[in-house]
Parts: sequence; structure tokens; C-alpha cells
Amino acid sequence: MGLRRTARLGGCALVACALIAGCTAADPERRSPEPTEAASSSPAPDPVTLSLAVFGPRPSLDAYDELAEAFTAANPHIRVEVQRSRSADQVLAAVRSGADAPDVFLIDHEHLPGLVEEELVQPVDGLLAERQVDFGDGYQRSGLTAFAASAALQCMPHDVSPVVVYYNMDLVDLASLGTETEDPPTPLDGWTWETFDRAARQASRGPGHGVYIEPDLASLAPFVWSVGGEIVDDVQIPTTLTLSEDEPREALEQVLALVRDPEVTPTAGELAQRSAVRRFASGELAMLLGTRALTPRLREAEDLEFDVMPLPRLGRLRTVSDMTGYCISAGTEHTQAAADLLAFAVGRQGATITTRPGYVVPSNLEVANSAVFSQPALQPESTFLFNEGVRRTQPLPFTPSWVTLVDAVRPDLERMFYAPVIDLDELLADIDAESQAILAPEAGEETDDEAEDE
Repeated sequence: MGLRRTARLGGCALVACALIAGCTAADPERRSPEPTEAASSSPAPDPVTLSLAVFGPRPSLDAYDELAEAFTAANPHIRVEVQRSRSADQVLAAVRSGADAPDVFLIDHEHLPGLVEEELVQPVDGLLAERQVDFGDGYQRSGLTAFAASAALQCMPHDVSPVVVYYNMDLVDLASLGTETEDPPTPLDGWTWETFDRAARQASRGPGHGVYIEPDLASLAPFVWSVGGEIVDDVQIPTTLTLSEDEPREALEQVLALVRDPEVTPTAGELAQRSAVRRFASGELAMLLGTRALTPRLREAEDLEFDVMPLPRLGRLRTVSDMTGYCISAGTEHTQAAADLLAFAVGRQGATITTRPGYVVPSNLEVANSAVFSQPALQPESTFLFNEGVRRTQPLPFTPSWVTLVDAVRPDLERMFYAPVIDLDELLADIDAESQAILAPEAGEETDDEAEDE
């Protein structure tokens, strides 16, 4: 049924390359991401009603309503009903509801492996190619690769938002962080872990704290990658976390030396009383890791001057991205109309509408490189780092078990960050062992069967 684990990621890079190569060679006259009546492969324009399930904060939801109206204005025979949700989980429940599943829906990338395995989505590459969508030069390559599986593009990337460091410009003075042997860091050049550590400790000398890093796998992965390590044994077919191995442990030791200092990082109790985002917005926290989705909220804070920097590097500069994509339900009765809507949504006009509220880094490169995204009159000044970060993004493992694993190990990571005393070797070994029962339960069953046979 559906996706086979042995082929899950093996085809991802291949299908992305095929899309890029195939579309780059196309006739230049046919390389417009905008669907038109002439370009549409829909049959005779019989009246159609499509459902579009989306999630996000209110300004983004309002933008999806505007998107639907603009699409119908260009395609009068197709009416779009927008189903608004606050979370991806609500959209996921609707997709799995059977007869009431939406025709087109927005989903987090982490949920894609399960949807593919359950055969709840249909590939979109052929449909979008018919509508002259320019995969080769028009969209973020890492997004296309991430949403590819089983030798096909399963969904079309919408938002590819890398994690960066937001910093309070009144609390972190980049110019003061230079040394006799090292120039001050800049957004373009980034900073080393040592410089980042120094900035956090300097900012902690006041009444607030220096930095907050969330205790989860996505936050820690870039630092492991930065030293050349991996967080799983096989990115294509993961069977265990590898946090206890030498390189991951080296990275974690440096991170923990900073985040376990209660003078530098808010404690779990302090965070329970006031979140890290609220602390940053009120000037009580100097640095915060986050994606583009934080920007509109921080712009609303009074007297807050902020900018962004890349994640600090322990070796190579690496980051991770939150990604969302538009999918077409496998059971829709209106595949052609749904494909028209999908092509419009990721085209220049549609992406412009959904980018304006400031929450996303559009996969559409024309819009990502425009003033619609950079919003030069608004904070942060170094918006270009979001596009730079996309190119330094590494994917998290593509497996239906990943969401379950993230939730399962979260308590262990919180203990690693906040417990007064820990045995790091024992804790990391326990986390790796716990992951094996989730990522490769069949291996544990085989071991049990072998023991019984003996």
C-alpha cells in the first residue's frame, strides 16, 4: 500500500532533478507559472465547486480568502470554498475524514510521509507540467525535493521558511563582538558558535536572558549537521537516532554548555510563566531562534528594534526549514480544476497574495526575490537571510514515524536542557534506544522472535 520505505527518499532527488531538467528544456514561451484559460487543460467549463483547506493565523487565513476570490475571478466557472483552521492537525483530520476530505489542502511537510503511505494525495508534477509551471528556475529546489516521494512530486511547496536567529538590536551589538583575531559578525558572513555564545552571555548581564533554543530535534539538528554529523543512521530509511555518537555528542555538549546556564537561558519554570516569544517582544530576551512566521508578531511589539542573523556555525553553516505545501486529495472528483487552483496558488499572482501578510518564505522565486517578500520599509532589515537560509537547509528524515518520534523524545530533551544534574552519556543512549522502537519496531519484533527461538 502506497509508499515503500526502501524507495521513499531514493526517488526524491531523482524526481526533483527530473522536474528541473525537464522544465528547463521547455519552450520559453511556455514557462509561465500563471495558469490561464488558454493554458488550462480542464475540460469544458462546467460549474465546479472546490474546497480548499488551510490553516494559520488570521491574516494568513484572510489572504487565502483573497486567493480564492482572485482565482474565481480568473476562472468564473470554479467557485472555491475556503475551509479555515488554526492548525495543520485540523486540516489533517479533515483529509482523513473520507467523503468530506477537501479537494485541495495545505499541510506541514512532516505530515506528508503518512499521507503518501495512506494514499491520500495524488502526485502533482504531471498536472502542473501541463499548466506550464516552471519547476526548473521558478521554485525553491529544496522545497521541490522535500515534497517528492515515490518518484513523483506529491505536493507543491508553498512556504519554505528556514530557522534564523532573531536578535534585539538594543541588547546585541554586533560591532562589539569582534576580537583581535576575528572581525565583528555580519548578517552576510554569519557568526561562529563562540561569537554567538559571547553575544548571549554579554546580553545576560542585564535583567533579562541572552538566548532561547527550543529543546526539540528540529532545533538541535542544524548544530549536529554543522559538525558533519547526522541525527539518524540513514536519512532515507532511518532506524534509530544517533545522538550518542561522537559528532552529535560533540555538538550537543557545546549547545548544552550555553542553554543549561540559567543566567543565560530562561528556566522551564520561567518559560511556563511567560513564553520565549513574549519575553523577546518585551525586551527580556536578547536572541530567539525562529522562522519567518515570527516576523509579523514581533513587528507589533512596541519599542522593539530587531534584525536576523544566520544560525551560528560549529563547522559548516546549516539550518532547517519549516515547510508547507499544497496537496490534491486522492479522492477528489475535480482533479483538473484542483490542479488549476494549485497552479494559480503557487504562481506569481497567488504567491504574491499569500506572501503579503509576512508569515511565509514563498517557494516561488520570483515573489521571494521581490519587494512583496522583502518589505524593505519594515523590520527586519536582513530579510535576504531567509532566502539564503533555504539554500543551507537540510531535510529531516522522511518517515511516517517522525511526528510520533518528535513527541516521544521531547520530555528527554527537556530533561537534558533543564534538569539540575544529568548523565549525558546515559541520557543520549536512552534517547537513541527509545527511537528504535518507533522508527524500526519490526527490528525489535525480530529480536524478540529470535530470543524465543533460542
